[in-house]
Amino acid sequence: MQNVFSQSKIITGQVTDSAGNTLPGVSVVIKGTIKGTNADFEGNYSIADVSPDNELVFSYLGMNSQTILVGTSTKIDVILQDNLESLDEIVVVGYGSKKKSLVTGAISSIDSKQIKSSSNQRVESVLQGRTSGVTVSSSSGSPGSGAKIRIRGAGSSGNSEPLFIVDGMKASSIADIAPSDIANIEILKDAASAAIYGTEGANGVVIITTKRGRKGGLQVSFNSQIGVQFLKTDMELMNASQFVQYMNEAGLTSVTDNGYDTDWIEETFSPALMHRNDINLSGATEKFSYFTSASHLDQDGIVGNGNSSFKRSTFRVNLKGNVAKWLEVGVNSTYSSSDKSGIQENSDTRGVIQNMLILDPLTPVTYANGSVPQSVIDRSNTNGVPVLKDANGNVYGYPSYSTGEVVNPVAYANNINKTTVDAYQFLTSAYLKFKPFEGFSFTTRLGYDKNQWDTRNMINPYYVSSEASNTTYSGSQNVVESKRWLWENFASYEKALGNHNFVLLAGYSAEETRITTPISRSGSASIADFIGFNFDLPEFNTQVNQIDPSPDNMVSIFGRLSYDYLGKYLFEASIRRDKSDKFPIANKAGTFPAFSAGWVASNEDFWNRESKIDYLKLRASWGQNGSRSNLNGNSDKTYITSIINGQNIDYLGNIGAQITGYSNLNLVWETSEQLDLGVDVRALDNKLTFAADYYKKTTRDAIINDGSLITPGSAGFLSNEFNSGTIENKGFEFELGYGDTTQSGLSYNINANLSTLQNKVTEILFVPEGTSLAGAGAPQNPDGITRFTEGQPSWYFYGYETNGIDTATGEVIKVDTNKDGSITNADKTNIGSPHPDVLFGGNISLAYKAFDFNLQFQGTLGNDIISTYHQPSRPITNKPVHFFNERWTQPGDVASYPGAANVIASYDTDLMVEDGSFMRIKQIQFGYSLPENTIERMHINNLRFYVSLDDFFTFTGYKGLDPEIGNFNYNSIGVDRGFYPTAAKVVFGLSLDF
Repeated sequence: MQNVFSQSKIITGQVTDSAGNTLPGVSVVIKGTIKGTNADFEGNYSIADVSPDNELVFSYLGMNSQTILVGTSTKIDVILQDNLESLDEIVVVGYGSKKKSLVTGAISSIDSKQIKSSSNQRVESVLQGRTSGVTVSSSSGSPGSGAKIRIRGAGSSGNSEPLFIVDGMKASSIADIAPSDIANIEILKDAASAAIYGTEGANGVVIITTKRGRKGGLQVSFNSQIGVQFLKTDMELMNASQFVQYMNEAGLTSVTDNGYDTDWIEETFSPALMHRNDINLSGATEKFSYFTSASHLDQDGIVGNGNSSFKRSTFRVNLKGNVAKWLEVGVNSTYSSSDKSGIQENSDTRGVIQNMLILDPLTPVTYANGSVPQSVIDRSNTNGVPVLKDANGNVYGYPSYSTGEVVNPVAYANNINKTTVDAYQFLTSAYLKFKPFEGFSFTTRLGYDKNQWDTRNMINPYYVSSEASNTTYSGSQNVVESKRWLWENFASYEKALGNHNFVLLAGYSAEETRITTPISRSGSASIADFIGFNFDLPEFNTQVNQIDPSPDNMVSIFGRLSYDYLGKYLFEASIRRDKSDKFPIANKAGTFPAFSAGWVASNEDFWNRESKIDYLKLRASWGQNGSRSNLNGNSDKTYITSIINGQNIDYLGNIGAQITGYSNLNLVWETSEQLDLGVDVRALDNKLTFAADYYKKTTRDAIINDGSLITPGSAGFLSNEFNSGTIENKGFEFELGYGDTTQSGLSYNINANLSTLQNKVTEILFVPEGTSLAGAGAPQNPDGITRFTEGQPSWYFYGYETNGIDTATGEVIKVDTNKDGSITNADKTNIGSPHPDVLFGGNISLAYKAFDFNLQFQGTLGNDIISTYHQPSRPITNKPVHFFNERWTQPGDVASYPGAANVIASYDTDLMVEDGSFMRIKQIQFGYSLPENTIERMHINNLRFYVSLDDFFTFTGYKGLDPEIGNFNYNSIGVDRGFYPTAAKVVFGLSLDF
């Protein structure tokens, strides 16, 4: 045996990538020696004098290195996997790009391969769980609803959305971009990276670069998905017997079992289909490249049948041409149109889901033939309104016991109210790039972004109660148009002086945005006169408002210096000055500087090249960004009107006037200042990657556009926008990844990220010391269920703290926080925070021969959710089953919830607050690609089939429908008013390339 392992031999083989493409020039070295060779043009190699106990190291730029023991083999074929975190990977930064190894800021990247493995229908969802410090929460589970993206927490007291850049153009939204069109996404998290965008980089920047044509003739790709969606939740409501017992214990003995037992969760939700098709054609020659695509998505909702649906068609054309050695031209354009139908949601009193949660289970979905109660018929006849019927003519069940605004949620979703939004977006940019001499380039780029939303709300007549009725056909229409043009000019000069490398950037930009509402009308038609919801008819034209646009113009100058010495000492500085007419005359301009530095210690001469650590970079940055996203404009003007609700103001026979908005001449820029300290590490032959950051982000003069929060009710008018105070976010971020390919051909990549977040208001303005800004309202707490208070998390939950349930009476024990001996509104306090302490996510990818597997997850820890769908004024309403199972029933009981007679007193307490921590498996995907010999006979390049389980498994202690509840407004984060939950999906798909 010793002789066998001492015998030298020749090893041959071929090196390919995961797609089967040969890799020319791969380095093949005997480990521990300098002896080696390179693969030829076909990826073939041969190396002599190799012993069985030698290890061969295969390495290639942009790929994970692989080490293989020779053993008894004489032929070793190797598959190298892409290294998604390659040091020489080019990442897109503001107005340019650079090697990842030279980046000194906190930037995370997602490339097309990661996107391709995703079965998500929207770009925002692709970001979920993939990078540290980025939170993506669905604004609603309804089809077509977007998501709220937060980078390093909510840094503003208003809109905290990041800036979106698509192919260099600022975009008002990325909702209509087909994920299959995206080449890569960069997320600029720290201020130094985002400062080049000045006024709009305070909440981070998301840069999207779409695909370009590649050389090699015409290439066609087709992707198709079909899926089934359904509700997957552990929430339970009281059944009929529990409800009757509970109401009787509350003293409502009139509630008796009537033979019905409706599970409203089961009846309201139903499976729904979805499908998506994408096709793109691309190619390139030496001087010209093109990429064209079309995508169509059709998705039904799990509530309301066709009344909850979304259709979107997107078309894209990207062209680039090298007209001359010194001139490059390009055009990137996309057009999308969408039709969205939605139900009423996010309402404490009039939402479909909210009604579902509180309607008594003694109400049927529909009445059986001949069993319609006379009271239902009498209500219809008395008010001249037809009874509610389903498509088969069955009369919908009217509440048996629940009163007030409560209606049958199935009838509400299907027959009462319908909202449609027809929208389109046209986003285009064209550029000329001049390169008159080496190292210098000048780019001029003109972009245009146009959007229109036509929103129509239609309400059919019905009469359930005086609070839940509509005796006419009523509706409204609002058309909103947004137009933005952006002209940018910037020059870049790159120069090397010995080992010193410099890149200078200087630029100027101008832009104009106009948002108008050309149509805003509402009206109604009597039942007898109704001929359809035609909003051009006179009865639907009772109020027409031509709303004048607010000025929104901005001019900017910006510059940046990037420097490195031998790729180991790195420095960058930038500055931007913006002038916006959204601010008062004295404060129109803002200046935003930034600095960053890095040290690549592993490039030093003293670094041990045999170390397990292959790369080590330390970096630090500081910078300032601004924000104007919460401004309507004209803040320095006082508004006066002589018309209210379409009628002249009459004062004793004279035309009067009224102030509607009072000027704020002291409004200043919202400014975000951020410190970031980070480290990047690669180890174990670049198989292991690690990055860590500490950040402290301070937002000063945070802007709120709701002047009612600081205007006394006696004033008779509202103030314009105002600076509310200072918000601080700080925490740590960690990203860890490991990838390799075994000798048997199994490749794997494991990536995980985790970030911490501490949010606090450190200063509050415009209110007396010790007081707060009131936030979102709710029936159980009309003085604000959320608050903005110095020393507390922004928009925390506000209510009574409890100290258990009185064992003798079953009453809620509210804490006397101010120690004055009585329980009053003054005892309300912080009862929970919507901000998570920890955010985490990860991805596991496996591939073996023709099979692949992908698992993606994300979650939060430490955030709270407050339920506000309970109605204090409506005692006969249903509740989650834990109100029954954990209630007090008799003296001596130690219970978590009060007795049925005392439950209403708990609605404004911390008993409505639950831990919202969760982990959701966003995707489990299995794929199979046809083998190479098969696709060659079919004359195609690739054919892959897959099945994916999306949002299928959720682990949480939250007892509501969905812990990943929507963020509809800045002051309502974590407020559950009856949220349309995220649907679980089973998706079948195929990808075809030829």
